[in-house]
Amino acid sequence: MTLIDAIEKGFREAGFGHRLVGVEVTRNLDETFAMLLERGLLSESLYKEYADSLRFEPPPRVPAVRSLVVAATPSPPVKVRFHLDSGPLEAVIPPTYISSASRARCLRLLEEVLVPQGFSVARVPVPVKLLAVRTGLAEYGRNNIAYVHALGSFVRLDAFATDADLVSPGEPRAGLSPFLVGGREPASGHWSPPRRMGSCGACHACYHACPTGCIPFPEEGVVIAAERCLTYLNEHEGDWPDRLDPAAHNCLVGCMRCQLVCPANKYYLRREEVVEEFDLDETEIVLRNLPAEALPGSVLSKLSRLDLDEYSTVLGRNLRALVGQNLVSE
Repeated sequence: MTLIDAIEKGFREAGFGHRLVGVEVTRNLDETFAMLLERGLLSESLYKEYADSLRFEPPPRVPAVRSLVVAATPSPPVKVRFHLDSGPLEAVIPPTYISSASRARCLRLLEEVLVPQGFSVARVPVPVKLLAVRTGLAEYGRNNIAYVHALGSFVRLDAFATDADLVSPGEPRAGLSPFLVGGREPASGHWSPPRRMGSCGACHACYHACPTGCIPFPEEGVVIAAERCLTYLNEHEGDWPDRLDPAAHNCLVGCMRCQLVCPANKYYLRREEVVEEFDLDETEIVLRNLPAEALPGSVLSKLSRLDLDEYSTVLGRNLRALVGQNLVSE
């Protein structure tokens, strides 16, 4: 069994999706972001804020990267139950936030195949949604969220680097071919517009459901105004903008409005499971928006299990916004 076959078998048996691609693809990804910046479709301030996760750098454990593995793992929305003086409140955590377990599982699958053969592997920051779309693992929705076959948008994407050559013989090492723009080759030779699901063509459900108006109408473009998105707003400290309707709040962090109305997700909607609970005293601590290092052990361990410890300074503010909508259970 080849390395490629062994990796495919491990991911298939785990119920995960994946694609293998040569490291040369990172050049194409860099050029895509350069084009977005040049055309004004991506703000410079937003790019700088997330630059560390968008620019490829070989991880220390794999200095001579040959291939990348992009992985897709199921990530359903879940709930967390808080206890307030007025009663319990269950707040939704959207897909992708709870990520450490699936990330560790993917890394373990790869290590079991690659390490015995003398190769190294490590997780690597790259623009993973773009990588998944460009390799055919996912497609964009009108909301710029990645959708994977049989998972919809309830999916976590991660990328891993290895010094093993995982490109099948006869395939281009970059793994990509340029897309045509308006029936002609783009001047850059590598630019490809976002590849959107065919079902988005006549559907505007997410556009109408978006509480901040960050999703453009078809004639207005294909890239969302990310800094207007409720997900962006409730991941960052500060006051809510005056333009934001208080009724827009629907999650502890992130936003589910566009995903819940999306027809591409209709077969994957499930009742959210409560995966963690904070008692009255612990909830009071969360409401203080303390930095992670100032949290008592019990609260920090729970937030860490939810992979939300880095958002501890905004969770209290977000929770108060949900309380303001009278969502407290009887």
